[in-house]
Amino acid sequence: MRLILLVILTCVAVLPRLATAQMAPQAAAHVLNATLMLRSADGRDRFLGSGFVFGRNDRAVTNAHVVGKAAQVVVVTQGGTRIDATVVAVDQQRDLAVLQLATPHDAVLHPASGVAVGQGVFATGAPLEAAFTLTQGIVSALARQIDLTQPIGYLQHSAAVNPGSSGGPLVDAAGGVLGINTRISDGSRFFVGIAYAVPVADVSDFVAHGPLPEHPPLGLQLRPLVPRIKAALGYDGIGALVEQVQPDTAAARAGVMAGDILTVVDDHAITTPGDLAFALAQGGAEVRLTVQRVNQALTLMVSRVAVPSDITPATPQQVQRRDQYKLTDMGLILDPDGTIRAVVNQGAGFFAGLTGGDRIVAINGTAIADLPDGWTRDYTFDSAVLLRISLPDGATRHYLLDPWEDGPALRLASGANVLDKEVVSFD
Repeated sequence: MRLILLVILTCVAVLPRLATAQMAPQAAAHVLNATLMLRSADGRDRFLGSGFVFGRNDRAVTNAHVVGKAAQVVVVTQGGTRIDATVVAVDQQRDLAVLQLATPHDAVLHPASGVAVGQGVFATGAPLEAAFTLTQGIVSALARQIDLTQPIGYLQHSAAVNPGSSGGPLVDAAGGVLGINTRISDGSRFFVGIAYAVPVADVSDFVAHGPLPEHPPLGLQLRPLVPRIKAALGYDGIGALVEQVQPDTAAARAGVMAGDILTVVDDHAITTPGDLAFALAQGGAEVRLTVQRVNQALTLMVSRVAVPSDITPATPQQVQRRDQYKLTDMGLILDPDGTIRAVVNQGAGFFAGLTGGDRIVAINGTAIADLPDGWTRDYTFDSAVLLRISLPDGATRHYLLDPWEDGPALRLASGANVLDKEVVSFD
């Protein structure tokens, strides 16, 4: 009995220390010194996100979605020094980018020795553009696959991150890098206690070996084999159900058919649709699929080499730039009095910070009472528009909407089937 009590007391004493590990001021200062704020090099000095010096003093890492299509950015250190940086490598699959710094920096971060659930962690970056912020949390889970089409097992943690934190480091109490903060819980614009970081192993692999190879998409959609579907099919094995095969794609040319059950890719067993992403990441230009079709196991070889097309893709110069937008193009669903009934995810209004219940009281300084009837439907603008908003709590705030800016407002929503979240698209 005494032994059991001793074990319990030991656990109670140790676990809180693990979860509430503190960072020494010297370590915190070093991490913040190595943290960078990224800004555009296009003359407009737009805030892009966060990053940090990693591995050596002339190299920084961040997220691919932070730099976008930019070839050059400017990084700003905690001391205010501005350093020109060149984007030298991008891995879209793992959402990572490497920057070459024009001038070496004196603080460098290195990989941590390990990570465990319950371990205290710290995040630095520029959440909501609050530069060089340090927050604390714990590791909540390991290897969490968030996007089933991505071969990434994210670290889930509870250190507060928000828009602007992307690209910043997640570190342990000693300042060792555990990962790159990349995203927060889907459906949330701001931190709700769940954040995700790309593990440092993926970062180190990218820095050492470059991005994962880009292959043409397979062209199929998968559905989990839940017990009710298994019962209906009379099938009791592993796999994922092929929901649809797009015509003239790699999967279609290999002979994959809707209704097949995908069980193995090369030597990797498929138990959920997300397993396919990891199997493809380790595969080459040709992969071997094993499918179950009407109680018969078939082996199909899929070539992932791009097939020449007679269609000439449009160049950026050929894509027409819109001269005008309406408020409804910004993803705003408006009531006649200017109240925002809803905001469409991934629209310009969403990324600007607008939300349901906000009310537009003026546009570019003109009160809505002075606008013509039907303005919520017909108001058109040909340059950035400034909205004065009355918030639900009575406070007033201004929001600038600029759909021409090459920033987050131009990001498109992802997901192949918004009506059925269980379907995972690899096309």
